[in-house]
Amino acid sequence: MDWLRLLGKTASAVAGLAGIALALVYFFQEKILYVPRLPGVSNEYPHLPDAFQLRYEDVWLTTSDGLRLHAWLISAPELSEQQRRAAPTVIFCQENAGNMAWRLHFIKRLCYHLRCNAFIFSYRGYGRSQGTPSEQGLQLDVECAVDYVLGRADLNAQRIVLFGRSLGGAVAAHAAARRRPQIAGLVLENTFTRIVDLVPHKLPLLKPLVGPGKLCNFLVRNHWDTKARLQQLKDLPILFLSSLRDTMLPPSQMLELYALHPAAPWSMKFFDDGQHLDTYETDAAQYWPAVQQFVIHLPAPEE
Repeated sequence: MDWLRLLGKTASAVAGLAGIALALVYFFQEKILYVPRLPGVSNEYPHLPDAFQLRYEDVWLTTSDGLRLHAWLISAPELSEQQRRAAPTVIFCQENAGNMAWRLHFIKRLCYHLRCNAFIFSYRGYGRSQGTPSEQGLQLDVECAVDYVLGRADLNAQRIVLFGRSLGGAVAAHAAARRRPQIAGLVLENTFTRIVDLVPHKLPLLKPLVGPGKLCNFLVRNHWDTKARLQQLKDLPILFLSSLRDTMLPPSQMLELYALHPAAPWSMKFFDDGQHLDTYETDAAQYWPAVQQFVIHLPAPEE
């Protein structure tokens, strides 16, 4: 009967580990999802846009719940004032870790390849922005950012594009659903369907307890239900960018999102060599033409 005792001990150990994992999911999910400061790295900006030869304007936003957020309105210096006014403006919603300064390598290439303006903001609690990150808080942040860009008389309100990568994809999808009539297009790169779908992939021990239709889903307080948002956007041009070597988020979830409406005006592009965050560099020859063509051919929102 020693094997029965061993089996019992093993089951107890597994149950104990699952209990600990559930507690971590419930009590620390915000710290897992939102990482304003990388371990051992200052929350301050390591560099400013001018270090990348980008023209920029410091912007301070005030959210509907009264927090101040720091943002940059960026454009390539070779654009004339007339060209800048006519150009598309891409509102970039960043990944979960680090502040907006860590995205400037990408923003420089975005402005160069698309000849566009870029608006990037630090979520609450990130960089110099006030507050503490949460799902509802980031939703208010991105809504505030979109409203600010739409209110600028010197930007083309008919060419506003939301672009989100990873967690930022869920943030951008939320904003697109809330501000649909004014948004020309949406780009989603390596994002996920819902947090509850992601937990079993990141914490396999919890697969019997958390996931589609599972008993303990109520413990997941941050939902970020991108699927539900996209169900409202089947008439919006959306470009899905999926890196097939992504080890952070399952590429299958990008395919699941696209499968909600695998027809125009939605389109999808796969990249064989890209990982979670580097596809714009590793697959640049395929990545940038795909983004360029999508943005160039966007109709105005009212069309």
